[in-house]
Amino acid sequence: MRTADARLLATEFDRLPAAVQRAFATAPLLRATVHADGAGFALDDPAALDYPAPQALLPRLAIKTWRDSGALGTIYAGLNMAAAAAQLLAQPTAAQRRVAAAWLRNEVPLQLTLWPYQDYSEVSEVRFLALPGRAAQRVSACLRGASGPRLGALLPRLQQAAGSIAAQLPAQPYIVDLALFADGRIALVDLNPGLTPRELAELDTLPVD
Repeated sequence: MRTADARLLATEFDRLPAAVQRAFATAPLLRATVHADGAGFALDDPAALDYPAPQALLPRLAIKTWRDSGALGTIYAGLNMAAAAAQLLAQPTAAQRRVAAAWLRNEVPLQLTLWPYQDYSEVSEVRFLALPGRAAQRVSACLRGASGPRLGALLPRLQQAAGSIAAQLPAQPYIVDLALFADGRIALVDLNPGLTPRELAELDTLPVD
């Protein structure tokens, strides 16, 4: 298995250490395996999700949401999950196709996971580049609502949290996205490998099959 593929697969939620899983703001409620279908993907067993969503859900394909499309792809409570998932999977983002190919190339089951939706209108997000053994570096921040004014004072805690998450993983760089809630709570939102330019180029040149 190529290095880039291995690093992507290692950050899938179910493969992470339990302590890192617990750091996430939420955990997957439902899982469904999918396969490549033309330029998109399709559910292996649509009947498994052929019922109304019990609550609003945030879908992820492997480790990627639909955020890059400009929307989260939220499946709202009461919508038929199979129908909503089919529509989303037919139109994956470029980042999702690029990442999902790592699962397909290595014949690892590719999953659509459905997470509880959370309203982040009052939640700030901070992205760090974290490497075990080094201080995490802030990459960007998005301040929102009541949590925004607290960010400056709590930045050291956020930096420490990002470093603590990376310390529980193999000694490689990671992109750690943290949420800061209005009450000061910190939680992990997204975790991706900090791929080098060479590894990114590798993803673009490797065949899917």
